[in-house]
Amino acid sequence: MKAYALICSLLLFTPAIVTAFQSIDNQSVKRALEEDQASRSEENFQQGKFPKFADEMNRRLLVFIALSRGELVTANDFYHAAVILQHTNLEHVGDTLRSMGTENHLLAHFLARRARELGHSNVNWLLVATYNRYLEYSSVHDFDRYALKLDGEIIKARAEVVTDEDRIAVGLIPVSNIMDGL
Repeated sequence: MKAYALICSLLLFTPAIVTAFQSIDNQSVKRALEEDQASRSEENFQQGKFPKFADEMNRRLLVFIALSRGELVTANDFYHAAVILQHTNLEHVGDTLRSMGTENHLLAHFLARRARELGHSNVNWLLVATYNRYLEYSSVHDFDRYALKLDGEIIKARAEVVTDEDRIAVGLIPVSNIMDGL
């Protein structure tokens, strides 16, 4: 009878226990974000200290591993991961800087969208930044034509003559999809 009572208790309280653990931010990703931000501090830049390639890569790999294992759960987890990925390294190609991982910016955009869906309150700037970085460094699209802007808390197309249909025709996310849920 005691075993039966124990099993029933576990079954009854398991959802509450799982929910409680899901509300805890991923500490590894949080630390990685703190390191990412510290490496970009004004003080470091003034001293000529810039983020190290190996550190940047390790932080991105940590995000990819956490993502593949389903370890990004909370709004903060997705937000932190998006900020880390949007800092993908740049390289010189001819006279211009290009992203070493354009798709990282696009993935960061979708992670930011998930953070918003889960209730993160300060994510619209990141939605615009990640989308625009993808455009800027992909060399696939006309940045000035398709870039977004933030007007208060409202995400808008910079060139208002560009419609969602125009964006779809060139393989971009429609602004209305980005605004879903706001």
